[in-house]
Amino acid sequence: MEEKLDEILNMVKAMKEQLDRQDEQIEYIVARLNHMRDKAHAEREKQPAWPK
Repeated sequence: MEEKLDEILNMVKAMKEQLDRQDEQIEYIVARLNHMRDKAHAEREKQPAWPK
């Protein structure tokens, strides 16, 4: 019984670590996308606006 509990605790710990890594990856992706969006907006503002 004790071994099963240890095994389950280790699995939970591994899952938490994996989720933490995924959170870091998601934060990086979001920051990158925000940077790309800001860059695109800046590029768009530089271009001459043609009247419709």
